Amino acid sequence: MSNTSMARVASQPQVTTTPNIDTINFFPHLPPYSDPKRGLVSKLPPKWIPYAQLMRIDRPGGFYAFYFPYLIGIMYSACIAPTPPNPATLLSLAAILLLLNILLRGAACTWNDNIDQDFDRRVERCRHRPIARGAVSTTSAHVFTAVQIAVGYPVLTFFPGPCELHMAIAVLLFAAYPFMKRITYYPQVFLGFPFAWALFFCVAALGMEPFGVHAASTLALFSANILWTIIYDTIYAHQDIADDEKAGVKGMALRFRNSTKLLASLLTICQAGLLALCGLWAGFGMVYFAGTVGGVAAAMAYYIYSVDLKKPESCGAWFHDQFWLVGAGFIAGLMGEYVSRLAG
Repeated sequence: MSNTSMARVASQPQVTTTPNIDTINFFPHLPPYSDPKRGLVSKLPPKWIPYAQLMRIDRPGGFYAFYFPYLIGIMYSACIAPTPPNPATLLSLAAILLLLNILLRGAACTWNDNIDQDFDRRVERCRHRPIARGAVSTTSAHVFTAVQIAVGYPVLTFFPGPCELHMAIAVLLFAAYPFMKRITYYPQVFLGFPFAWALFFCVAALGMEPFGVHAASTLALFSANILWTIIYDTIYAHQDIADDEKAGVKGMALRFRNSTKLLASLLTICQAGLLALCGLWAGFGMVYFAGTVGGVAAAMAYYIYSVDLKKPESCGAWFHDQFWLVGAGFIAGLMGEYVSRLAG
């Protein structure tokens, strides 16, 4: 090559390319994705699998986070109603809300995965989520979110008009939640609000005003549910704590990594106090205090004591199991109160 040619090449700007994060494998040492070989999702056509995974059809634990507050809300509302509704009414409400929550959860998870796709690629547990692995495009995921909301909207026609407003507020709060992980170490506090908003929806579903005669007891139960979410979601987040820190995901598990059990214990004490105030202000009997206040406190204490925060599998398993323990406590006392009022 002549000196002139060499000089021409040297004078040309050097172009460097930045890898597209969509194509980076942050975990090359781990096995690649493969479709499930067992379970409900494995029976679906291959093209449907990513969308079923976006809805978390194969992971019921998160569904309980959505559905249990509505079950609690139904029983609480039945207890404060001027005339206790008959059991058939409550069962029909529970059945309709089951369908509604499948769609609500699906839409919320799809939206969350879309917003968090860059984070998910950097977190070992989340790297194979459909959007993160490229099985569903960003645009398709937004469309799927909208479709789930649209399909769920007609279900609201089974409920009184005010319920639409409460559901709209819950949806907007769920939509804002993913952004909280970018601006605060307390996203779990924010997440507690849309989950607990189910109580207001259920009170309105039985034709009452959530902020009316029983506003104080309703707000106490609402606050107790927020604390429940803060506790279990902070413990759940411990399974991703190392990857979250590297990826830049904020959360209470990082903020209180060395004192999570102490924090959870203090919040449980506050939760029990709020449940007791709910019972006092609503005029509930001893069956509520024994079942709900005592039952929830005991279940939470067992959960916090038993979970091993240093073992991701323990945090994940207890996330699923605690809903049945703590949720049973919530519902047991309220159901006992409802039966006593129905019989009286």
